[in-house]
Amino acid sequence: MNPKRPENESASSSTGTLIGVGLCILLYLGWTQYLKSKYPTYNTPKPVASEEVVAPQTADAPQELSVAGGVNPKNNQPVLEAKTPEIPRMPPEDLVFDTPDARFTFNQDTASLVSVLLKQYRETNSPDSAFVELLHRPLVIQPTQGGVSAKPVPVAYSGKRTEDGISFSRTEGPWTITQEWIVPKSGYVGKLTTSWTNIAGESKNLAPVVLMEMGAKAPKTSSSMFIPGAPNEAPRILTQFDGTDDFYNMDGFCKDQAKFVSIENKKLDFFGFDHHYFAAAFVPASSATYKFMYSSQVNDVCSVIGTISSDFGAIAPNQSASMSWDFWTGPKEVELLTAFNPHLRTTLGLGWLDMIAHPLLLAIKGFYKFTGNHGIAIILLTLVLKILFYPLARQAAISAARMKKLNPEMTKLREKYKADPQKMQMELMKFMSQNKINPMKGCLPMLPTIPVFFALFRVLSASIDLRHAPFYFWIHDLSAMDPYYVSPIILTGLMFLQQKLTPMTGMDPTQEKVMMMMPLIFGVMMISLPSGLVLYMLTNTIVTIAQQHYLNQKLAETI
Repeated sequence: MNPKRPENESASSSTGTLIGVGLCILLYLGWTQYLKSKYPTYNTPKPVASEEVVAPQTADAPQELSVAGGVNPKNNQPVLEAKTPEIPRMPPEDLVFDTPDARFTFNQDTASLVSVLLKQYRETNSPDSAFVELLHRPLVIQPTQGGVSAKPVPVAYSGKRTEDGISFSRTEGPWTITQEWIVPKSGYVGKLTTSWTNIAGESKNLAPVVLMEMGAKAPKTSSSMFIPGAPNEAPRILTQFDGTDDFYNMDGFCKDQAKFVSIENKKLDFFGFDHHYFAAAFVPASSATYKFMYSSQVNDVCSVIGTISSDFGAIAPNQSASMSWDFWTGPKEVELLTAFNPHLRTTLGLGWLDMIAHPLLLAIKGFYKFTGNHGIAIILLTLVLKILFYPLARQAAISAARMKKLNPEMTKLREKYKADPQKMQMELMKFMSQNKINPMKGCLPMLPTIPVFFALFRVLSASIDLRHAPFYFWIHDLSAMDPYYVSPIILTGLMFLQQKLTPMTGMDPTQEKVMMMMPLIFGVMMISLPSGLVLYMLTNTIVTIAQQHYLNQKLAETI
């Protein structure tokens, strides 16, 4: 039990606390008053640095002075304010370039490409649908003489439409900076050149930086729940150096602000961004240092800042230095990409299956030239693959027929040694060896179809040729899932029939039940996959059933 504190001691403690607080307040007020008397501007707010960058004054444009409306108290003269002459505005029509394949729109304030409408592609199957917009935000490329701000800012550019494109220029210190875009007259290949011209009377060192801001919006529909990346891949940052891909999901890049891509003084194969079927990619003409970092995410659009820097050393008066890039702004069509730059074929995302997927894609395109229907082309490709794999199917059928014939004797061995599982396995293996049967041969037809299945999946998910490609009846887009689930349901039923026709010898009842459940599991997986892939599986299953029925009848007479 604690002793009770005396009342006079409690009162004395409270009084001491109040006196201490009062002394602290008086000390603070006195110190503040002292600072005000000694430093009159002590509490004056300091000017806040603005993110806005004032347009640099051109060397050949004299400043105009105007009276600001006040008087300088030191010399009693009117206060003059510097006024920069307005740069002439380009007519809006001069900022737009219409070609048979695309419409390019530029912005004079940032010398940026603000829109690329792809006139050969629409957002949906409807002929009245809007053209595909490649840029979800302006593609701003802003060269400076050195140093870089946190993000691109409006600066004063003069602009001139040229025979091949558009040219923007401005003056920054001793440099005239020019940014020239060459727009393709057809197709999707253009050129961008940024140059710095020394307008001073002496040599100047030049270590410029080109700032790039790019962005893309995440797809509204989710990808496959079973196989990531289908049918709507997320937008990606594209970088490739020396043939090695380094692609980043843009949405994840923006959420993880610690992510950073840096390539020091190297020549990239290409860089840029894509969103599934379309890409904007730049192929540098020379080495430089590239850095890509998180920028911002507004209204579901992820923005990434890239800096491109180089050191040109001393530039003599009236001499220039430049950086240039060939650029691609269009669909990821394999022949066009390969003709522009073979490295860009990797943007299709075929990955390690490219060796199989690329021939499959070429075969589909070849059959399409004769049939005019991508669905029929997939069916013909499936028939060709079944013919190529027929020897394996025949070997598997022979092995299964022998197993079925010898199954009664194998059943006797299982009964005889059921008390000793290890001995039973040894006797069964000995029996199969003596009769020259191999249960693994039953898996042979499945082995080559597995990589073909996944390769075709990538082709149907990534190829621009199959985007919005119709088949017949209710299937209007072979790259999208069956809207009514009809084909997956039919496929599931046919796979059950295939299981019934395929001998399942050597399995216990539990294993047989598991195998009979596989068609249902596979059918559920097919629901969210491209209908073109389901069409391939459907055709493959029908042909397999026909083959199995034929082989079962033929082998029953010979074995």
